[in-house]
Amino acid sequence: MSIIKRFFQKKSAPNNPYKEFWNWFSENEKKFFDIVKDGEKIDEAFFAILSPRLEQLHKGIFFLSGMSDENIAELILTADGIVKNIVFIEELIEAAPLFPNWKITALKQAVDMEDWQIGIEDLIINSPSLSFFPDEYPQYPDEIAITIVYQDYSTEEHGTIVSGIYMFLDNLLGELNAGVQLDQIKIQGPDPSYPDLIPIAKLPAYLNWREKEFIEKYESTEIPDDDIPLTTLQATSENEMPLIASINMPLLNWDAKPSFPWVLRLELQYNGQQNDGLPNESDFEILNELEDTLLDNLLDSGMCLYAGRQVGSNMCEFYFTCKNFREPSKKVYELTPEIEQNFKFEYFIYRDKYWRSFEHFRVAL
Repeated sequence: MSIIKRFFQKKSAPNNPYKEFWNWFSENEKKFFDIVKDGEKIDEAFFAILSPRLEQLHKGIFFLSGMSDENIAELILTADGIVKNIVFIEELIEAAPLFPNWKITALKQAVDMEDWQIGIEDLIINSPSLSFFPDEYPQYPDEIAITIVYQDYSTEEHGTIVSGIYMFLDNLLGELNAGVQLDQIKIQGPDPSYPDLIPIAKLPAYLNWREKEFIEKYESTEIPDDDIPLTTLQATSENEMPLIASINMPLLNWDAKPSFPWVLRLELQYNGQQNDGLPNESDFEILNELEDTLLDNLLDSGMCLYAGRQVGSNMCEFYFTCKNFREPSKKVYELTPEIEQNFKFEYFIYRDKYWRSFEHFRVAL
């Protein structure tokens, strides 16, 4: 077996980490309940103990806790806006046993915001102060874009207003829908030129209707052939180093892009200082092997399509488009330990229905 093959060979599965976490929580849940109910030392006696346990389980799991009622404490695990971590929180919660005095919740849930408000600095953001209207782009008909109108808007407080409105949407829509249903949000003040405004309370129904319409439109879309030679493109980076891209140009010209609305981008850093920012021969060989491994894991199930890769300026980027964000998140996370034996590594998953983040490759031709 070659050295490269050994790099990407799967290791034997460890003990079930979710079960281990809940066994630990079960041993301490009565003590934690008393701490949350008392509320006096919740940071040092509960949060400071829970945080490293969750960090050990999976980086990027955050939490909220408080009393749901007099006899039930609630623990909410949240991804804090990082979509790629949602699936791991959902799996962890699915594995949780029942605790008589605890309500364990995956992600912040939607609540009725009619009687609630967000106070941030000296601003109040509530249902009466917010409305919206859809933004329509003929060239992007499936994009779900809205402008939210805040009646007390001022340019000087734009950053604070944006933060407060995003907090409001997290509560109005729930963390999951707030993160995956909207493609674009603009935030503005009142203007007489706007079309008829819609009360913000009707936003969840509007988004559910648009999402249902979108899913039905593309549910029977035929997936294009993935056995197509890649097109090689060359350019120069801002720091005058060469960039070499291998891109699936027929895929980028596909007319059903929104059926794979998620983009997966993997970034691997290598040392190319002695090679004008390009990988040396050994790194090139490992990257080629990794490319095959990624294709085997992400394409066979039909969950992703391969858009190509780019190398240069001491970094290799792999690009995929995906039907959803959950399966790719898991697949790439499983490969992370092996990849990190050779490269500094990070990956990102974001919603981009029309693959505009790849437009510069099409323009290059």
